[in-house]
Amino acid sequence: MALALVVIARRLCPYFLSHPIGVRTNTPLKQTLGKPDTSGRLVKWAVELSEYDISYLPRTTIKAQALADFILEMTEMTIKEASQDQKWLLHVDGSSMAQGSGAGIVITTPQSENLEFAIKFNFKASNNEAEYEALVIGLRMAHETGAKHLLAYSDSQLVVKQVEGTYEAKEEK
Repeated sequence: MALALVVIARRLCPYFLSHPIGVRTNTPLKQTLGKPDTSGRLVKWAVELSEYDISYLPRTTIKAQALADFILEMTEMTIKEASQDQKWLLHVDGSSMAQGSGAGIVITTPQSENLEFAIKFNFKASNNEAEYEALVIGLRMAHETGAKHLLAYSDSQLVVKQVEGTYEAKEEK
């Protein structure tokens, strides 16, 4: 995590210098970088990061119903029929095990090029939460790659029914 923050800070140096940065993490990164007994590399990174206005914030969990509402709000309600050569495909699958949780995402471009991603979550999640996270991350990735007409597929009936609006959770976690 510290290395990722250092690499991002180097690439976005002008932004980091002119804006306060909030890092959401479940790992005690601030305490790790501030310990006197850290390794030489971590000390070097801590010194490098100290020139920026970085605050470390705890990562909050996303409530399942709030996430489903977000997906419904962000999906385009006017459905236009796209020609077959304009359609993008999104296949997502989330999984949770004792060792951790993660997601598999495949985005297929109109030119039949597959963009494959495997993501490991740094937080505990149930299977349903992992499915939601997979869908949200997949939608964001598809949007970032320029997808305009997207067909999304998930093997989770709960996620599919909530996105369709045919199922509503009775209570939030």
